[in-house]
This record gives sequence, structure tokens and C-alpha cells, in this order.
Amino acid sequence: MATSDRFPYESATVLNQDFLDDCFDNLTSKLELIVDIETPTGIIHLSDRNKYVGGTFYEARLKFPIIKRTIGEFLSNVLEFSQLTLEINNADEKYNDILPSGANYDGWVGREIIVQLGLRDVASTYSQIFRGRVTDQGGFRRSVKSFTLTARNDFERVNRAFPNTVFKSSSFPDIELEYENVVVPVIYGDWTVSVQEGAASIPCIPINGNNGNVNGEIGNTVNIQFIISDNDNVSFDSTNVYLLRGDLFYKFDAGDVINVNAGNNYFELKQSGSGGTTSIDGSSYKYERGDKIYCRMKGKDLGAYDDNIVEQARDILIEYGGVLVGDFDSTWDTFRDKAAPSESAVSTFKSRAWLGKPEEALKYALSMLEQVRLEAFIDRNLKFKISSLHFDDFVASPSFRVKNWDFEKNSFIPTLDDRNNFNRARGSFNFLPNRNENYEETRVYRNQDAIDQVSKEISKRIVFPNLYEQSVVVDQIKEILKLTSATIEVLDSSLTWRAMLLDVGDFVKINVDIQSTQYVDVPALIREIGYDPDGMKIPIKMWSFQMCPFPGYNPGYSGTVGGNTATIIEE
Repeated sequence: MATSDRFPYESATVLNQDFLDDCFDNLTSKLELIVDIETPTGIIHLSDRNKYVGGTFYEARLKFPIIKRTIGEFLSNVLEFSQLTLEINNADEKYNDILPSGANYDGWVGREIIVQLGLRDVASTYSQIFRGRVTDQGGFRRSVKSFTLTARNDFERVNRAFPNTVFKSSSFPDIELEYENVVVPVIYGDWTVSVQEGAASIPCIPINGNNGNVNGEIGNTVNIQFIISDNDNVSFDSTNVYLLRGDLFYKFDAGDVINVNAGNNYFELKQSGSGGTTSIDGSSYKYERGDKIYCRMKGKDLGAYDDNIVEQARDILIEYGGVLVGDFDSTWDTFRDKAAPSESAVSTFKSRAWLGKPEEALKYALSMLEQVRLEAFIDRNLKFKISSLHFDDFVASPSFRVKNWDFEKNSFIPTLDDRNNFNRARGSFNFLPNRNENYEETRVYRNQDAIDQVSKEISKRIVFPNLYEQSVVVDQIKEILKLTSATIEVLDSSLTWRAMLLDVGDFVKINVDIQSTQYVDVPALIREIGYDPDGMKIPIKMWSFQMCPFPGYNPGYSGTVGGNTATIIEE
């Protein structure tokens, strides 16, 4: 006679994987959703059923939509934020006072919405699966029986443009007209190396070029003043300051470069009337409107991590995106400090950035991580977390196993990932602001076995603007090709609520035999996950590595041409 508890959800006080597994065997779980909505008069507590949770009454006025989180597309620096639309029943006019024309109406834009998932009335089992704010466009609408709120994930606040300081004549009355409203750059990393030979790369903006004593209208008798960046910098190389006239660079005498400030983002140049000695085409230098001055320097001080691409990305999100230190998962430290193997040793890679036009802080930070095969996403704890596409970080034997009965009927749909399927690539790298382009490019690399298998070359140019060491870029191209030429499949499906605790970036092991598709102990990486309250299903998108070997996992199938054992050759 069976001794299993047929109704474990009636007494459970902890929501963990063991509980979900037990409930799966017993065919029910009693997982429920609740929502807390900030209003002009306080918090309202709503659900799709009337109930108490931890002493708080949640009123049945909602039908919950699907909530989705994603890591986005590989080699596409876009993080897709969750969006939530809630229609709130107001047929009894209970909330009329907080709607337009109501006595307590005070707008809805920016109001916080929190959705939690848990068991029955046990508050300790509930965890957040969405936290966001009502959007400024289309965030509120109403009908005669209800009103609807649309919110986006709270991390949308990171979508801020930076740099956001510009040169203004009100602050710099002698600035030339062409520099009015020009962005004051932000600079990271080492700009004293890997620049154009016999030249410098960082533009220096003259801030008193409209002064008659500078530009020769009265006489070149005053020093020219320059600003390099909005941020303070580690150092400034006064021995490598250059004038660009036409297509020729002229180097200034170090003695003519003076008054460098403590922040290393301001200096002055002497000219002929102010004691300068630099000779330009046989004459002592005199400033002319439109002169382009460039320098070598080292950017923002990040302590021991000045050149580290992960720390630079994090600093951008904190300094310009408004992300708090506590919003980051510990994986940022882990990958910042990663020292082996050599092709994935992020701590040894050199990175730099010059930002002289507005960029979205989040988009730019994601593009930096992407260059070293890392991806950021928002995890189930609502923190910024990093997922790795380094083969050595892949999990060969995940503890969570997915079998036929874990899939909703007819939901298992494998398709080839055409977007991330290429077998030949070249890299462009080392962006130089004085040229406004990536200064170098690699040779072309290819997986000939993969080309032979599909009988065609599928080529891609990959851009690495923040990296400037060729050996690092070549390693990244080879590793990316090993992955993208491995016939990766995308598995679009819907799992039962047993998968509720899984997250983006997790590995699972798939054992499935459904008609023509057989997967035997195949590792798969979760790229997208959602929560569908209708039957408590888990919509999910995964990458299948059935034909992609990596450390600890050898598929053993004929026709395997990619993965960490693939041969990548140089053309």
C-alpha cells in the first residue's frame, strides 16, 4: 500500500525542488500568484482569487498574463525587459477615487508593481517573479468596467543615455561654435599603447579657441586650454601630445604642455606668443581655428581593474545607468577575476573605451561583455547576473532532468538556430577615436569540417571595439566559431510547473523520445523562461548541445564538427 503523502502542498512551508518533484508525482501543486500595486493612496493587494497570505488579504480582481524573462539573442547587445499588463476589475467602482477625476487621483506613471509566486497562504514560500513600474507611454488606460496598467521590469531605469555632459558657451564663453553642444567624452582604459604609430588617439577639446588672444585675432599671446574627458583619469602623457593638420601629425615639445590638472583631464598648450617652442612646418606653433589636438593617456581609475572589461561594464551601469552595487550578482566578480584557461581568462584581457557620443548605458555594457563571450540577464532574484558561453563553464551533468512527461503536449519543437549558425568569421577590433573606426582586423578563420558538412561558407564579421590585443581577439573568434558551427538547435517548449525554480543560464539534461526526435542525456542551456498562470506552465527556450561537445560531454555522434574539439584554421 502506498505511503506517499498524496497532498504535500497542504502542509508544505518551503517551496524547493524536492517539493515540486513530489507534487509532480501527485499531479497538483497549488502554486498561486499575488500582486502588490502602488497607488496614490497606498498599496492594493490583488490576485485571481480571494485569499489571505501572511495576514494580508488579496482580493480577486485579476487574470494574470504570461511573464517572461530572457537573455536575448547571442551577438545582439539587447536585453529584453519583461513587460506586464494587468487588467483590474472595477465594475463596483471601488477604485474610482484613484482614477482620473477621482478625489485621490495623482497619476500612474512610475508606480511600482510586484508579482509573487508561492503556496497557498504561506508568505514564506512566496518569491518575486516580476518587479516593475508603470510605463510612461500607454501605461494606464480604462474602460467602463476596469482599468489596465502596463509595467516594465524595474531595471528599465538603466536605459539611460551617456555621456550626458555637453560643452556649453554658458560654462565656456570662449569655446568655438563647432564645439557648442558637443558631448564631453567618458574614457576608460589605456590609450598610451596600440595607437596609430607616431600619433595619439584621444581628441582634446579646446575651450578658449574663440578668444582673440588665442586664435590670433589680437595676437597668439595666451595658452590654449583643453579638456579631455568628463571623468578624472589615471594619467596624462605630456610627452605625446600631437597636432593633426591635413593628414600629418606633429608632436609638441613636452615643455609646451603645461598646467595638467590633478584629474588628468585638463591641460594647456603654449603657443608662439606665450613662450612656446614647438616648430610646425618651420615656424613656432600658433593656434588656428579647427586645429585638431590628440593625446595619449589612461582613463578612469578603477583600482586594480582599470583595463578589465567586466569591471568597466559594471562601472558604466553604476555610474551612468543608475544600477546599485547591490543589484549585481556575485558572478560579476567571478568573471572579472577569471584567470584560466587562456582563451577565457577575462582578468588578463585588456579593454578600453572612448565615448564621445551618447550611448545607452545598458546596451553598451552588454556589448562589452559580449566581446568576451559573456551575457548579462536579470535572474529570478531580480539581480543582474552573468551567464558564460565559455566551454569550460558549461555543465556536462546537470541535476535537473527533463523527460517526455515534463513537456506540455505538442509543445516540444526543435529548430536549427539559423541566426547563430556560421562557420567562417573575421574580427574587426581596436576602435580609435582619431580615425572613428576600428583600426585593425584579423585574418579570416574557418571551420572547414562544418563548411564541408553544409556545402557552403556562412560568413560573419564580428566587431570587438573595446579589445586591442590581437591574440585575445583571435582566441574569441575561434571559440565563437567552435560554438556557432556546431549545429545548435533551439528547443521551444512548455514545461510543467516542476521547472518553476529553473532560471535563465541554467543547464538541464534532456531525455526525450518523441516520434522523430530522440535526446539521450543531452545538456541544454536555458535562454528564455516564463510563467504562464493558466495551468501553471513554464514556457521555455533552450539551446540543445546534442552535436556540440565540451569538457565532460562527448556526444559520440557521427557528423559532429563543432564544439570545443573543433578545428579552426586560418585562411
